[in-house]
Formats: sequence, C-alpha cells, structure tokens
Amino acid sequence: MEIRKMNAARGWLWIKHGYQLIMHNPLMSITLALICGLVMFVALNIPQVGPLMVVLLMPVLMAGYMRICRALEEEEEIELAHLFEGFQKHLTRLVALGGYTLLGMMIIAIAMIIIGGDALTTLLESVKSTDDPQMLAEAMLTAGSGVAFSLIVGFALAFVLMLALQYAPMLVFFSNMPPFAALRASLSGTLRNFMPYTVYSLIMQAVALALGMLPFGIGLIVLLPLGLTSLYVSYRNIFPFAGEIPTSQSD
Repeated sequence: MEIRKMNAARGWLWIKHGYQLIMHNPLMSITLALICGLVMFVALNIPQVGPLMVVLLMPVLMAGYMRICRALEEEEEIELAHLFEGFQKHLTRLVALGGYTLLGMMIIAIAMIIIGGDALTTLLESVKSTDDPQMLAEAMLTAGSGVAFSLIVGFALAFVLMLALQYAPMLVFFSNMPPFAALRASLSGTLRNFMPYTVYSLIMQAVALALGMLPFGIGLIVLLPLGLTSLYVSYRNIFPFAGEIPTSQSD
C-alpha cells in the first residue's frame, strides 16, 4: 500500500478539513459521535467485563464513525446504521485489533514490572490508596531510578502502540488489510509523517484546552467529532485509495 509523506503544514489542514467535514452535516456528525462515546461509556460500566469489552469494541466503533466520515466526504445521507457497519463488515479482523491492543498492554505491563520490580509495585499501591498529591509526589521521589526508567519505557511503548492503532481500523475496514499488517502500516504511516502529526497533535491540544474552558462541558461536544473527523482526513491523506489522484500539499 502507498504511504504518502506530507509537509508539516498539513497537520493544520487535517483539523481545518475535519471541521469542514462536520459542517456538511453538523447535527448528525456531533450526535453520532456522542452516541459512539455513550456506547463506550455504557460498556465500560458493565461489571467485570466492561474494560475488556471497550478495548475489543473500540476498533469496531471507530470503523463505524470513519464510515460516517466517508459519507460526509461523499455528501451521502448520514444514517445511524453507518455507525454500526463495523459489526457487519470485517468484524473479526476489527475485534482482532482489540485483541492485539490487549496483548500490547500486557507486554507493556510486564516490561514495566520487570524493570521497576518491587519498588514499582509499591508505588502503584500508593497511587491506589491515596489521592493526596503531596504523598504521591513523595512516593515518586523515593521510588528510585529503576521506577523512573520503567515509567519512561512504559510511556514510550504505550505511545508506539497508540500510533500503531490509530489508523489500523480504517485500513482494515476500507482496505481489507489483515490486522497485524494494518498495525504495521499505521505505525509506518505516522512515523513517515511525524512532522505534520506533531503539528496536528499540538494544535489539537490547544483546541482541547480552549474548548475545555467553555461552561457545562459544551466544548467536549465539539471536540470529540473534530478529533474523529480530522483523524479521518489525515488517514485519507496518508493512505490513498487505489487509483486516487494525489492531493496538493497546500489544499
């Protein structure tokens, strides 16, 4: 599969064009994004199996919202059924992405425990047992360099896992790629476009900060669909469909 390389300015355009996608049908774009978030919230609160279900279903619902973004791009009529198309198309492969996520999380946890040892276990128990910031800070300071290194390794591995996952549902859903190949392509595509991705991430953080200051959580209603639509735009730029004419770097 072709992986395009974009310039740094493209990161801003992903957000701009993501907003433009929302404006094609703002009511449905926002409503279906909130429904997606609500489904995940309900699943998360199912006793015992909730977190496991969320991890396994996340790629399925992500693919569904990307189908909505595709409909917005093609100016099709948006339907609630689009959100659940991941349950009808490539479901096994999408759920397998969730399985790889679980495996990755387990590997990260094991690596951190091996590096951090008993000191890391003690620190984690302190975090669970208290909400006092001063006590947590003291626990961090006394934990030692091994714990600090284990946390750095854990964050680094988690970041790589996130990069491998962010485009994988779209690659499976739209291009019928096998799950592991989709994870590799997602990671390669992001690293090849690290500069625009960095610009995109920084601007999105600033947008999230600004929207988070609005009262009654109104900003979050816009932030969720904007994050999803802009991610779709970046996917379409980096991974063109077969036979697609390349887009200009300055669109």
